[in-house]
Amino acid sequence: CGSMKMKTKNDMYDLPYLAELFEALRRGRHITMRDGDMFHALKKHEARFKTLFEKLGFKLIHHQRDFFYFHDRSNFTDTSARMAVFMFIMVEWLADRGEPVEETILTHRFNLNELPHLDSERYQTYMNEAGVTSPEDLANILRSMERLGFARRRNTESFGFEPPVYRFLDLCMDMAARSGEDASEKPETDQPEEPQ
Repeated sequence: CGSMKMKTKNDMYDLPYLAELFEALRRGRHITMRDGDMFHALKKHEARFKTLFEKLGFKLIHHQRDFFYFHDRSNFTDTSARMAVFMFIMVEWLADRGEPVEETILTHRFNLNELPHLDSERYQTYMNEAGVTSPEDLANILRSMERLGFARRRNTESFGFEPPVYRFLDLCMDMAARSGEDASEKPETDQPEEPQ
């Protein structure tokens, strides 16, 4: 009976790509279908991976858009903040142009030189507050997004977003919904005047 119990306990650690997956997820990477065998192993043994990672103090999330990541609210780094500001500007820029935001972000190939982040004074202010002041800083954000699975380089000058970008899109939609609720709850006299 003791050997049976020991075998079951050892089986918990006998998962394909365990070391690679743990290291990637721990570093903030999002695992998608593009990760091939690692993704399929995670999907096939999801419950076992979740149990093991929980014992190690990590919460594995399987997003409804079919990618995996470790949930960690306590680790919002400067890089995370820069990526969030980057995406908020992308969403606003596309919406202002009348583009279908979600569809465009997931299907369009963007060129680095056409990004709006350093063009307008308003966007420059947001980026400066996040510590981004040059095209090289902007390129560094994209490299971080690629490393973490949010974006993928198509060539040296263009990139596309990957499904994990939904984490930022969800955040943008939540913020827009909350600001809409706040605006509708205030009496009309409390609303600020439109800027001239």
